[in-house]
Amino acid sequence: MANLFSPAFMVINGISLAILAFSFFRPARAAYVLGILFLFAAVINIVVLTARPEAFLELSAVAVYDWYIRAMDASFRFFEQGMILAITLGQLMIAAAMFGSGRWRSAGLACALVFFLAIAPLGAGAAFPSPVILAGACLVILLKTNRKQLAN
Repeated sequence: MANLFSPAFMVINGISLAILAFSFFRPARAAYVLGILFLFAAVINIVVLTARPEAFLELSAVAVYDWYIRAMDASFRFFEQGMILAITLGQLMIAAAMFGSGRWRSAGLACALVFFLAIAPLGAGAAFPSPVILAGACLVILLKTNRKQLAN
């Protein structure tokens, strides 16, 4: 079981806080960093799916809500590879949008925000509170970007 106080979790949450802080001062660059994060996550998903696919089912053991556990078990038990491939494709699309600009980046940020909030109930399985912090970074970037576009 995952340990919320392990060095890895502390590093992940520290990086998430740094991205959030960065989003206030350099929103475009913070979006690129989020794009790299999504690209990295997609690669990790493919590696784990090929090496140890049952690892994704183990995530439900650390989820916070019973309804979330039931939904994961129902979805992943029968369609595990398809679900992971769909999630990975979504991550790649978000990454591509983050490397774009304008409406593409805004759409990617909105999708990333929803993605982060959707995985937050995984608790330790998603290095909580990292997903909430990163959702906050997406929101900050969206607000700063939209305000800047409106001013032009």
